[in-house]
Amino acid sequence: MKKLLGFLVTLVLTVACVSGIAGCKNNRGGKLSVYVPDGAPALSVATLADSDKFDVHVIDANTIASKVTGAKPQADIAVLPVNAAVKMLGNGKNYQMLGTVTHGNLFLMKQSGQEDVSAPADLNKLVGKTVGVINLANVPGLTFKTILRDNNIAYNELGDDANVAADKVNLTNVTKVQVVPATTNCQYFIVSEPLATTKATATPLSIAGSLQTLYGGENGYPQAVAVAKKSVIESKTSGIAEFMDSFAQTRSWLADENTTGAQIAAAVDKMTDGDLAHAFDADSLTKSVISNCGINFVPCAQCREEVKLFMQKFNAVSNNAWGAPDDSFFYEKI
Repeated sequence: MKKLLGFLVTLVLTVACVSGIAGCKNNRGGKLSVYVPDGAPALSVATLADSDKFDVHVIDANTIASKVTGAKPQADIAVLPVNAAVKMLGNGKNYQMLGTVTHGNLFLMKQSGQEDVSAPADLNKLVGKTVGVINLANVPGLTFKTILRDNNIAYNELGDDANVAADKVNLTNVTKVQVVPATTNCQYFIVSEPLATTKATATPLSIAGSLQTLYGGENGYPQAVAVAKKSVIESKTSGIAEFMDSFAQTRSWLADENTTGAQIAAAVDKMTDGDLAHAFDADSLTKSVISNCGINFVPCAQCREEVKLFMQKFNAVSNNAWGAPDDSFFYEKI
């Protein structure tokens, strides 16, 4: 009986220990879980790859919504497009926005013989032309439509039966593969970094203008934002502050001439979940490309009104009701 009792006690303790270890593994030692989509947002957190406070997951952009929704969302902190953040979390009940993280990485590319469009006054040069947009229905297309609308330039979306309008800017959805000189029905393309630089290097296409400049000068527009669970903000205030401060450190590290593309790519790869094909590789991570990603953290106290205005503009050019953020959505550090 004693042997049986001893065996049962040992078994219980073993199960408890294993469960405890598994629990620790899932919780990663109590670190705050951070989920960011691949691309510029992943670069913005690159110095957290070896953090003892943050467990960062770089994931496919198409899955980021699942990390901040549901009964028990996985992300303590997340970076996601501003329009998606406002639509899903803008009521401020479960998550609050910490600030803007990126401010645009979209560029206008041109076929040989076409004109540059380097300032809002040049947008008239696009009238009668066709612009191929990668992801016309989402941020790239909505941002470009917003720019055209702000400058009183009419646009025409080309569907299966639509004809090219001589008195409007014609927009059509294209894939990355179609951004080549052989796509002769498009005189211009809207392309994000690093693809824009890759195409400019590998093909006769060249960069004709920056959507950041066309939208609002040097500051660009609020593209990706950081959000955090309200419960985490309340219980881990110092951790949230440290996360917000990390963006400035990462930005400096990315810009440092001694930081190589290989080091940055390795840091992002270390944080990546699964077998994800990255938007960047070591060769494409030049200082110019990194600068073109528009990484610059701006806290809510300084960007609240800008985000509200941007969402108003998005709603005006979109068939999708993105909504407007409540004031409670914006976290302002006291």
